[in-house]
Amino acid sequence: MVIQQDYTRDVNTHTCMGLYSRYAAGYGESEMAYPAEYVIRIFKGNYPRHNFDNSAFSDSSILDVGCGDGRHLVFFDTDLGFEAYGIEPTEELAEIARENVESAGSNATVRAGENRDLPFEDDKFDFLLAFNSSYYMGENHDYDFQTHVEEYHRVLKPGGSVVLSIPKSTSFIYEGSETAEPGYQIVKKDPFGKRDGTVLRQFDDVDGIEDAFAPQFGDFTTASVHDDCFGFNYHWWLAIGTNSQ
Repeated sequence: MVIQQDYTRDVNTHTCMGLYSRYAAGYGESEMAYPAEYVIRIFKGNYPRHNFDNSAFSDSSILDVGCGDGRHLVFFDTDLGFEAYGIEPTEELAEIARENVESAGSNATVRAGENRDLPFEDDKFDFLLAFNSSYYMGENHDYDFQTHVEEYHRVLKPGGSVVLSIPKSTSFIYEGSETAEPGYQIVKKDPFGKRDGTVLRQFDDVDGIEDAFAPQFGDFTTASVHDDCFGFNYHWWLAIGTNSQ
């Protein structure tokens, strides 16, 4: 059994300070990308176990947690009619996304904020998207994923929907990773050169995701993405839950 001080030493050796600046450099050097395929599918598709009433989007608000370069905000605002908001963890990253959405003709709002501290009032949003973002534990390695869950619950209206994408343990992002604490992994071999040293909350299965979000969220609908994309294992869980009252 590995003792706690071994976890702490490992994290200090593989600090992720500089993660946000590395992302800012990457976003600043490239054009804004298209929306992720599964975000489009989730919000516009019609499936046996899931379909949103997209006729109500124009009267709804959505928060994109970790909005990146703003690609989903433009889609939400100009295509689906949402009142769209996004956050990135630093003002530098938020400004990059802000400039991108403005250039694309979107009225979406972008602020600086993190999973653990969302810069919005209670009960503000009808939808919250955390697409490949909820499990990032920040540059300070806060091992309290439940703070993320509680913040999502706080800013969502009762009955609002949380939409999640979370990698499986077989995803390429965890190849060669090391344990920080039980349930948390340190990225060691990021092929994109940005996330080495980053601590991520890892789940063994989709039941673990649902358990982590209970009791604040329930009525989950889930899907499994298991894609070998030309050498990258894009193995992800998709989960859509309802905010409790």
